[in-house]
Amino acid sequence: MRKWIVPAVIGLLVLAAAGYWGYGRMAASRSLEIQLSNKYQRAFYDLTDRVQDLEVLLSKSLVAADPGLDNTILMDIRQQAAFAQSDLSQLPLSGELAGRTAQFLAQAGDYAYSLAGRLNNGAVINAEHWNTMNDLYRQAVELNRELQGMQYRVAQNNFYFTRLVRQLQKNLPEKPGKTPQTDFQKLDEQMQRYPTLVYDGPFSEHLEQAEPRALKGLEEITPGEAKNNALAFMDRKQGVDYRAEVTGTTGGQIRAYRVEVFGDEENNGDRTVFDISKKGGRVVWMLNSRQTGAKTVELEQARQKALKFLKGRGFGEMRSAYYLLHGNSVTFNLAAVQDGVTIYPDLVKVTVALDNGEVTGVEAAGYLMSHRERDLPVVKISGEQARATINPRLQTSGGKLALIPEGVTDEKLVYEFRGQLGEDKYLIYINAVNGREENVMKLIETPGGTLTM
Repeated sequence: MRKWIVPAVIGLLVLAAAGYWGYGRMAASRSLEIQLSNKYQRAFYDLTDRVQDLEVLLSKSLVAADPGLDNTILMDIRQQAAFAQSDLSQLPLSGELAGRTAQFLAQAGDYAYSLAGRLNNGAVINAEHWNTMNDLYRQAVELNRELQGMQYRVAQNNFYFTRLVRQLQKNLPEKPGKTPQTDFQKLDEQMQRYPTLVYDGPFSEHLEQAEPRALKGLEEITPGEAKNNALAFMDRKQGVDYRAEVTGTTGGQIRAYRVEVFGDEENNGDRTVFDISKKGGRVVWMLNSRQTGAKTVELEQARQKALKFLKGRGFGEMRSAYYLLHGNSVTFNLAAVQDGVTIYPDLVKVTVALDNGEVTGVEAAGYLMSHRERDLPVVKISGEQARATINPRLQTSGGKLALIPEGVTDEKLVYEFRGQLGEDKYLIYINAVNGREENVMKLIETPGGTLTM
């Protein structure tokens, strides 16, 4: 009888130890979950505050008459939009849930910055610009209303965002109207009711022009050719049988065929949407809104994939300017290069999924509106001469030549320098013809990438 006592006691001790270890693991997991929930809630509340401030500032911009006051308001809009982008990037959202909101915030900030530049150069804000700001204001009102409604549900559920994470990871929809994912889907749908601005970053004033220069003189294509061009352009997976359908047409500055490409059912039936220009059959934009899985691809690998992808589709040499992380995807801004000069107006956005390195999005409107072979100005000052004009308090590096837009039609050849003063970082642009300091931008590092102000 006694010979069973010792093994039984040992067994009980082992079970107790296992139970204690399991309880410890569960408690640690719960603690981490609480920390993440608190982090996400703080970012969400900050986002709602920023958007509320953004709505007020946009409304002020519509009534201000003094150029000096208007300039101050526009720069405040730029700042609030940048902070809101940073807050949004910290939420556990996939690209399809946050994409349209992120795009609106980027456009609002960049457009305000563009108008502030016009005022600084002595130009005026005309009726067309006012109408655009009014459109942005109405979008801000809608976004603020939706976020305020969601704020109550976030406050009532301490694990609102961890629940969202679980749902996105499992990719299992729950009952409509009852889940965090549904909230953000509704938000994205509301934002999509508004047309996006044809505007794309701090170097995008050229997008206001009427004609796409890259399509000049090209013949119109048929719907069948549009389907073939979409199939040839997309990042195809081996062994997948794709089919394409023309589902409509779009107007605006670049008239296009809307083409949808479907994968076979054995490969989850992936769906990719294109706008293919009627003139020339070029891709205006492409989007595959599939859910991305866990990250396995490093940022530099994704950057090289984006560059290789464009080069293989006839875009030639491109240079990576900056990027934005959103969920498990990253969007690179790639500018064309001519004779070693970065051509910032010729910009293409490429989104790469970080789960498998697939290119899931391309936005080439800026490139199509602007791209052509330039007759570049003759450089009249050296890089060292340009560097000597910069404030000596700054530690500077770089000095590569770049072409930047000036207003709607003009462009200037400049040296691009990076500067640092204490912890603050800047981009400085010095005219390569006359040595004038053309622009200074402050770089803001965020969890999602680098913003310029």
